[in-house]
This record gives sequence, structure tokens and C-alpha cells, in this order.
Amino acid sequence: MSLRKAASLGAVQTAVSVIAGFLSVKVTSVFLGPAGMGVLSQLQYFIAMSQTGVSAGLNTGVVRKTAEYGVGSPGQALVVSTVFRLLVWVGIPLALIMAIGSRWLAQRLLHNDALALPLLVFAAVYVLGLVAALIIGSATGAKDYKATASINIGTSLSTVALYTLLCPRFGVNGGLMGAALVPAMTLLIAMVFTCRAHWWPKRLLALPFSSQEARAIAAFIPMAAVGAIALPLVQILVRNDVAHTSGMAAVGLLQGVMRISDMYVGLATSVLGMYYLPRFSEIRVAADLRRELLRGLLILVPAVGAVSACLYLLRDLVIHVVLTEQFLPMRDLFGWQMIGNVFKVIAWLFGALLVAKSNPMALTVFEVATYVFWWLLARHFVAADGVRGATEAYAATYVAYSVVAAAGIAAVLRNMKREASGSRQE
Repeated sequence: MSLRKAASLGAVQTAVSVIAGFLSVKVTSVFLGPAGMGVLSQLQYFIAMSQTGVSAGLNTGVVRKTAEYGVGSPGQALVVSTVFRLLVWVGIPLALIMAIGSRWLAQRLLHNDALALPLLVFAAVYVLGLVAALIIGSATGAKDYKATASINIGTSLSTVALYTLLCPRFGVNGGLMGAALVPAMTLLIAMVFTCRAHWWPKRLLALPFSSQEARAIAAFIPMAAVGAIALPLVQILVRNDVAHTSGMAAVGLLQGVMRISDMYVGLATSVLGMYYLPRFSEIRVAADLRRELLRGLLILVPAVGAVSACLYLLRDLVIHVVLTEQFLPMRDLFGWQMIGNVFKVIAWLFGALLVAKSNPMALTVFEVATYVFWWLLARHFVAADGVRGATEAYAATYVAYSVVAAAGIAAVLRNMKREASGSRQE
């Protein structure tokens, strides 16, 4: 499938996600307020960290192996079967640990141990979310962008439905319960697309476990797990610093500007997720890889930059329409946040190429250094400037990431040229 078609499906997905995101932000801002949104954001990031931390590396391996073996081949089916078992074997013990420690997690994460029930519910559906992630990864590796977009659209709609049903009646507890149930809803939607999909094994449980494939896929776990765990972990830590400095209402303001950003940066992430990782993985010629990267920069960066500029200029109107007047102090956060959004798209694009082509361990070290840098920078800026310091650190981190990643890509392209030259000489 071409980038144009992937982008079109991504645009449809993002249009629905923007509408659903607008509705969910509106509902949660009205019924939860800034402080309630701050609590909800902590649980959302914990869910993202605990789920993607386990599944991200394995699913990256699924995408790479699908491109290598071919869709519907015995090798690809064996990879899916192996990853399914790994997710279940790892997921069940982790779910039990979360269930046993739910009150402690509620106190440390949500600053209230009376909010432990949503964490228990999330523990109960934890493995279901891992399986849903595997289905989405299999569809992405097979370049079935229609299925990927449809699952993501269904998840967005089910999320806003949960918030709309639960927040007005149960307040903060309802919002937290809605977030906890999203993984189960995602699996129900994803299973619809496995019935006739050529990329999903028909007799998954009858297929064996391959230790050889498990070892090959395990190489992707450290690199992807660092990104999947470290990003939400840093956001949780930064929000804790903001809460201690300025209170949970300030955390809600930070979450508000992040949610507005997610509404339009989602198009870029959709295209990157559905198109670029498998595309970069299959390219073998340095010139073609450079051309694909430049095309992505010319399409994604101006689009995100233009939207960011418009949002900054119209920020007061955006806050009134999307949120409520309680969030008006958030206007001071838009400047650095919009700058950070542009460089975040650049960083994601560069990161997708490095995931596809670079040494996994070297990239893991780079990711760890990036998130440590972000956290330390945020601690300094938040102490000096309060909640605005969190957006300053966000922008500075992605500027630095883009510069260093560009140097890494230049090295990758040089190595590809050298290897191609050596092959011709032989």
C-alpha cells in the first residue's frame, strides 16, 4: 500500500479520533475538573507503560519478521504463535502483582488509596490488552492499514462512550474505571478483524512455541520496552513534580494541553505506525531510504507546524471550546508545547528509521539517555517555572533527540553504502 493511501486511512482514523478525543476531553473536563483530569492522566500513563512495556518489543519483532517471512507464511504464523504465548506467560504474573498491590499503587500513583478498584479492574483485563496489541501488530506488519485504522477508530469511539457513561454518574471513579476497561474493549474490536484475516493464524493455539524465534524477537525487547516504559514513566514523574510544586490542578492543566496536542499529532503517529516502520524495514538501498525519509519530513513536518501555529494563535478560543473556563491558565503552556510537538514528529520519524535499521542495543542506550535527560531537565525547569517548566523540558528534549538521531541516521546510511560497495566488489 502506498504512503498516500496509508495517509488517507490515517487521516480518517485521526478525524474520528479527534472528534472522539474532543468529546472525551470535554466530558472529563466538565465532570472531573483540572484536578480530576490530573488523576485520570496518571492512570492513563500507568496503563500505557504497563501494557506497551511488555508488548512493544515483541510486536516490533512481529512487524520485522512479517516483512522478512511474508504474510500468511508458516514462518509468520509461528512468530505470532510464539509471541502470543510469551505475552500470556509474562502477562498473568504481572496482572497478579498489580492486583495484590492495587492499594499501594493507588496511593503512590493517584495519591489516594481509596481509588484502588479501577486498578483491580485493569489487572483483571491486563492480558486481554496484550493480545489486542499483538493483533494490531500483526495487521501493521502485514500492511493491512484498513484493519489497523478500523481497530484504532473503534477503540477511540469505545473510549469516549465509556467516559460519557461513567463520568457523569461516578465522577473521578467513573473516569478511572473507563480508562481501566479500554484494553478489554480494544480486544473485542480487534477480534472482529481476525476472523477472515490472512495475517492471523486460523489455529493459533495449535501452533507450537519456537525457542529460535523467541530468541530472535527478544533482541527487540530492550529497545522497544525502554521507549514504551520510559516515556509514560517520565510523564508520571514529571506530573508528580508538578503536583508537589503546584498541585493536582496544575497537573490537569498540563494534561489538557497534552490532550489537545494528541488530537492532531495523532495523524503523524498513525502514518508512522502504519507505514514507516514496515517500509523502512524493507528498504535495502541507502538512496531509497534517504528519499523515503525526506518525503516523510516534507509531508509531516509542515502539516504539524501549520496546525501548531494556528492552535497557538487561537489558544483562548480552543480552551473555551475544547475544555472549560477552569482551564484558562493553560494558555501559558501552549508556546513551548507547540514547538515540542513539531520536533516530536521529527523525532518519531527519525526513531522509526533507527528502529528499522540500527543496532538495537545502541538505540536502547540512546533512548535511556534521552529520558533521563528529559526527567532531569524537567525537575530543574518545574522547580524554577512551575507547570510551564514541564513544557519547556518537553520541547528541549525533542529538539536534542532530533539532532542526535539525525547524526545516527547519517551513520546508518554510510554503513549501508559501505556494505553495498563491499557486496559489489565480491
